Amino acid sequence: MKELIKRLSEACGPSGHENNVRDLIRDAVASYADEINEDVLGNVIVTKKGKGTDRKHLMLVAHIDEPGLLVTHIEGNGYLRVAQVGNLEAAYLVGQRVQFPNGTVGVVGTHHVNDAGDVTFMGLFLDIAATSEAEALEKVRVGDMCTLLQPVVELDNDKLVGKALDNRVGCAVAVEALKRLKDQEHDVTVVFTTQHGVGSRGVKPAAFALEPDFGLVLDGVRAGDYPGAKRIEVGLGKGVAVKVLDRNVIVPPPIKNFLVDQAEKAGIAYQLEVYPDGTSDAGAMLITRDGIPTGGLSLPLRYTVTGSEMVDLRDVEAAVQLTVLALQQYNL
Repeated sequence: MKELIKRLSEACGPSGHENNVRDLIRDAVASYADEINEDVLGNVIVTKKGKGTDRKHLMLVAHIDEPGLLVTHIEGNGYLRVAQVGNLEAAYLVGQRVQFPNGTVGVVGTHHVNDAGDVTFMGLFLDIAATSEAEALEKVRVGDMCTLLQPVVELDNDKLVGKALDNRVGCAVAVEALKRLKDQEHDVTVVFTTQHGVGSRGVKPAAFALEPDFGLVLDGVRAGDYPGAKRIEVGLGKGVAVKVLDRNVIVPPPIKNFLVDQAEKAGIAYQLEVYPDGTSDAGAMLITRDGIPTGGLSLPLRYTVTGSEMVDLRDVEAAVQLTVLALQQYNL
């Protein structure tokens, strides 16, 4: 999956402008899908029919968007003023390169400050090497969005580093799970959702329209195994994280227990995710219509939203295995 993760990670796909990633996803799933559709919000909806006589409808979810910057003003000297879209921290952006979907590249700058904690989005600007407003307008317009520009690098000990691995790694897991599903009993719909970072907007209409019997959400989770990290009992190389709780969801215990049981029976490495500060599409899906039974599997990541997120490929493989088992063995 490394090559797919690389292509997905390096694509520019901010919330609401996920076209580049959507095209990659459609290509990646074409050989394994019975049907591929898109809805009004741009969700990619992939159907794989089951073979059973008493089929249920299962929905697998992975969001394809990433946080970005939106151009709010173009100054007379060609510099761009920006606002954040999604979860970014201003201090991490200074000196970073960014890319617009049309290929335009810029560098994030800021006014002089005495402390990194004083950096705010109001003080950020983009330098796209334009010398005037007219020259800048040849490349970008107010309302255009950009994302960080970072290549994926493979490190020792099965680690990858890159931007937007939350949640492009989850997307790669969903594609690989779709590939490995063979002769499954239940109908499976894999939905690659848009606009997660601005309020889980993509998953809501998709879940409402599809009305599945069960939902499983793949996402990233901030690891707590490095100096200065927020306290969370999740670390790289320890397996896929089975979601227990985040800011928007308490996973129903029978679903959490089902996922844990499948992992233990198959000898799949797993850990439990209790992260009150985190979010995923699981919360929105669980309360759609009269409630959709929903669980979550997360990929541990270090240095989230910095442009240099780190993931362990052993955790990725564990996530694929548990996802496939959950979809094949679902019986709640």
